[in-house]
Amino acid sequence: MPFNLSPRAEWVRLSVPVAVLLGSVAACSVMQPADAGVAHVCRPGNADAWIGRAASAAIVDEARVASGSRSTRLVMPDREPDDGPRADRLNLYVDNGALITRTQCG
Repeated sequence: MPFNLSPRAEWVRLSVPVAVLLGSVAACSVMQPADAGVAHVCRPGNADAWIGRAASAAIVDEARVASGSRSTRLVMPDREPDDGPRADRLNLYVDNGALITRTQCG
């Protein structure tokens, strides 16, 4: 029979895998794609097929390629990005479980 965790314990239980996942994705997002000399235009609708999927490094890169973007940025719940928008970047909004909830360029 499962036991109920306190909200704090549940947050701690979820924060470690999310932090590891986001760290691995951040490490991948720094790398320039092989086609760095090509002009990129972000088309977020092309990445909508990845909504509802876990934001692993492979999934994030697949969404970036599908959108035509040069880079990606994960946007965590209740946090707005602190750097300015870029026309060649795909924003992937994720929930507390690291599932992609929406896509947007900027």
